[in-house]
Amino acid sequence: MEHDQTERYLLAILGHFNVNVAMSDEVPKLVNSLPRESYENVKAEYARRLKHQLFGTDDFYDATACDARDKQSARQFFEDVYKYAFEGGEEPDVTDYWDRPKPTDW
Repeated sequence: MEHDQTERYLLAILGHFNVNVAMSDEVPKLVNSLPRESYENVKAEYARRLKHQLFGTDDFYDATACDARDKQSARQFFEDVYKYAFEGGEEPDVTDYWDRPKPTDW
């Protein structure tokens, strides 16, 4: 049961970066609202996926609705989201990782 909830929380965090939703600024609020055990489980699962390089370009598309520039850009995105969500890092900008030029009006 906890695994399913961990997966849902993880997907909720990543879903905030979908360019059609654009709610990534809400991620710290979401993460900080998790019960302590759920927070630890989500953080550990996310770290495990990073360590074993389980996030790729398909996951980037699923999270953002955009194609990643390349495999390394996708991985960097997920590393940066982890830092943002769990370590107080800077909010990632999806346009830094996707496969097209950054819009000038953003």
